[in-house]
Amino acid sequence: MHLRTICSLFLLILGAISLISCGDSDNDATISKPTTTATSSTVEEATIIEIDVAAEETAIRALHKAHDDTVNQREAAPVMEYWFEGTGMVMAHNFFGIVVISRGRQKVRATWHSIFARKNRWLMKTTIETVVIEKKRGKLARSEGRFKYLVNAKDYRALYEKDKDGEWKIKAIDYGNNGLIQGFKVKG
Repeated sequence: MHLRTICSLFLLILGAISLISCGDSDNDATISKPTTTATSSTVEEATIIEIDVAAEETAIRALHKAHDDTVNQREAAPVMEYWFEGTGMVMAHNFFGIVVISRGRQKVRATWHSIFARKNRWLMKTTIETVVIEKKRGKLARSEGRFKYLVNAKDYRALYEKDKDGEWKIKAIDYGNNGLIQGFKVKG
């Protein structure tokens, strides 16, 4: 019986030594720790995009003036060269007191065709009062101001987006500022 007690005591000490040796270790490679990784949205937020606001504003103003000059030539095909190719294109204008909204490239182009088909010779002149560039990615911008159509001057709001080549294009124009463009989005 004495031998049995000695063996039990020996096994107990051996177990205690193995527990103590596994408890604290300087080698962290064997210890499993939860890891945290940055998500793509966190990485995007951390990325700072430098925007030359003056150069971008100059480009937007030049685009809008070229658009007006082309509108004054009264041909729809060249006018559409200044418009964005992607989805979400919108143009709104007041036609004899009724707001006409054209959604999509084909409808915007058709609207220009119908405007140019009118017998009246009218000139478009836009005065841009403010240009705001979206700061997160620098690929959206908005302008506000006044445009003159015949003898009437009205407020307008326009939305621009950079195309795949990094060139500004018109995404939406709300002639009459009917509340269609809010922030950097088109309502509805």
